[in-house]
Amino acid sequence: MSRVGTWLHEPDQFEWVTTFLRQRGLLRTARIVMAVIAGSAALTPITALLRPDPSMGVVAIGVTGAAIALGMAWFWLTRWPSRRVSLYSVVLGMFCAAAWSLTEHSAAVAALACMVLAITGGYVAFFHNTRVLVLNTAVALGSAAVAAYRLANDTDLATAVAAFWLMWLLNIAVPLGIRAAIKAMGRYAIRSDQDPLTGLLNRRGFSHAVERLLIPDMYETGHAYLVVMMIDLDDFKRVNDTRGHAAGDDILLRVADQLRQHVPANAAVCRSGGEEFLVAMSSWTHDASILTGPLCQAIHRHCDDVSASIGVAWAPRSETEAVTTDVLVNQLIDAADAAMYEAKRSGGNRVHVSRHMRCA
Repeated sequence: MSRVGTWLHEPDQFEWVTTFLRQRGLLRTARIVMAVIAGSAALTPITALLRPDPSMGVVAIGVTGAAIALGMAWFWLTRWPSRRVSLYSVVLGMFCAAAWSLTEHSAAVAALACMVLAITGGYVAFFHNTRVLVLNTAVALGSAAVAAYRLANDTDLATAVAAFWLMWLLNIAVPLGIRAAIKAMGRYAIRSDQDPLTGLLNRRGFSHAVERLLIPDMYETGHAYLVVMMIDLDDFKRVNDTRGHAAGDDILLRVADQLRQHVPANAAVCRSGGEEFLVAMSSWTHDASILTGPLCQAIHRHCDDVSASIGVAWAPRSETEAVTTDVLVNQLIDAADAAMYEAKRSGGNRVHVSRHMRCA
């Protein structure tokens, strides 16, 4: 039951999939594909209006369905939805498909209509969470059961069972296949953004994580500042020269553990190269002393007397919207790096805070 509970409570993946597509320049292509699918879906309810004497209910469903589909096609052509809009839209789409199946005059066409839910299921599997996928599956199989019952009355039991099996297969296989693919894509994305020794982010992963920190839905209420810290280990070269690279790697792993223990859960933590580390976090204040002081002490205490020099740079969130993420990250890193060298020149094992960096 714990595995089922974990599976059902997997977080929604819309934000990271959107980030993944944006970083690889695929958002425009994805928008065009979704617009074509949504626009094509408008043709289905329109066919209901071609019946000889359609009832008012059929006309209402046909017109409403076509309007929704065309509206979504226009929406996809002009913008990328928020997570909430995406979720509400796909749930509305699945219930429209079910309504079409249940009101379709022909039992055979009603059975075919159930297969449309494989499209909404595939979308949910790609962008959203398991609970919505279970809802789509339940709607699809419920509609399929009704269509199969009607088909059995119109033809025979064997035909109805075969049709139900095909509807079941399509509505299960397509979403599960897409879900497996997105899981594999997620593992690839995580590994390609990780430092192989410490498991922290690499520079590319750090930039991606900062981008997610700046998404309005991801920014915690009241966190008005973006703070970046550059951490450099003092005299680390001496450790490698006198004790060997294995001892140096052990110290880097210990430093990584201390960073994980001392930074907030929402922070992006990166090994940027050699003995340098980066931390970015959203914060309610630009004063990072409550974090940097204990962090300096912990590194000195737990890492074989290796000390750290820390430079801090910060910018108000209101100013981060004026520049691209790459420019912002580079500006903050440069400012934190300069502050870190000031800490080293002052003797090391200390913190130096850059003055407010204006993003431009």
